[in-house]
Amino acid sequence: MTVTRIKTGGRKAGTPNRNSSDIRALALTHSSAAVEVLASLMATSTNDAVRLSAARELLDRSCGKAVDHAKIRIFETYDAAPALDPSWDPFA
Repeated sequence: MTVTRIKTGGRKAGTPNRNSSDIRALALTHSSAAVEVLASLMATSTNDAVRLSAARELLDRSCGKAVDHAKIRIFETYDAAPALDPSWDPFA
């Protein structure tokens, strides 16, 4: 059983968290050093798991995360042509 409570304090909905933006700005000042550490780990580590993890992190940050192929398959198999035909009736 879950209990629903009325919100009585804190930020109003939609108000940005000022602390998060301050922390993000501070973290950005260290981002180039973090990338250098990842590149160094990828190049020099003797542990394959560490090298692989560092390589994935670098790729995620430079190229973006991998696309979920299950979502792509859904769109590939969807046939939008009947929906574009004004005479097509989905309930016929």
